[in-house]
Amino acid sequence: MSNYALSETGRKQLESFSQRMHETVGADQGKQFAVAPAAVQKLFEKAVEDGMPFLGKINSNVAVTEKVGEKIGLFVSGLVAGRTDTSGSTERQARSLHSLEKFGYALKQTNADVALKYSIIDQWKHVAAGKFAELYASAIRMAIANDRLRIGWYGTSAADTTNPTDNPLGEDVNIGWFQKIRNEAATQIGDDEITIGEGGDFTNLDSLVRALKDSIDPVFRNDPRLRVLIGSNLVSLAENKFYTAGGEKPSEKRHLDGGRLLDTYGGLQAETPPFFPENAVMITFYSNLSIYRQEGTWRRTIIDNPKKDQIEDFNSFNEDYIVEDYRAIAAETNVVAFDPDAE
Repeated sequence: MSNYALSETGRKQLESFSQRMHETVGADQGKQFAVAPAAVQKLFEKAVEDGMPFLGKINSNVAVTEKVGEKIGLFVSGLVAGRTDTSGSTERQARSLHSLEKFGYALKQTNADVALKYSIIDQWKHVAAGKFAELYASAIRMAIANDRLRIGWYGTSAADTTNPTDNPLGEDVNIGWFQKIRNEAATQIGDDEITIGEGGDFTNLDSLVRALKDSIDPVFRNDPRLRVLIGSNLVSLAENKFYTAGGEKPSEKRHLDGGRLLDTYGGLQAETPPFFPENAVMITFYSNLSIYRQEGTWRRTIIDNPKKDQIEDFNSFNEDYIVEDYRAIAAETNVVAFDPDAE
């Protein structure tokens, strides 16, 4: 492939942007610098605005000071109401709002290194300086935001050297939520095949969700904050059967939330988050899914690399994926349509 020559206008825009950014952080161009906490916070907030509302529903930016520690616990956990006869020596006892999980967190360094080709930079060459900076920042943060969710759903290990060819969904970058359940609360997840449809293990998706809900601890089972997350192929399967039946009106079953179509299954509001695995069903609270990040660990280096006709934006930070309370989560990962003709 022939080299791409960055236009003079594109070059001036890029150099002006780079100079302003490095002056703001007090670093020489091409040198590593620490990303301020306020800038990190803004990055995640803007990612939600850019089209990742699910990251705004879960705890996607929990800042902790230590690399290893106990879970913070980010939602009310269990009964706090009660009564104590204090006429004698017995005192009232305050009850913790948080889970007493024995499992904590252990943050791992994650590198998020993004390359932007000169040809992309040239597409922005005639925009105003502020708009150029926003387009650049949007491209970087969306790349990072997308990967955070992919890893959250698909991550199974944290390799010393990752292999994106063999693990295109970030399976070896970090241990995500599904794998955390397998590792730390195996009774709350099932990986064996479950069939839905007439003659299958469950008649429909609603009956499966109702049964899975029974795996949630009674303390949380009827909490109105519970949601069911469902793979898009399973939603399509249910919709097709719903339409085929003809006796019900799908429009009465659905409603919109932030532009994303939601259904109700098994009495729970349902959602298909970005990159959520096909054939999977998970019941939990949004606030039960967290991503912990160590404060002060985000490092960034921006390099102009003419040898590759691109700008390279190197980022690193320490993160871990956390299920705050395993009593409030249940999942199945291998739900398929029943095939009556299968042997």
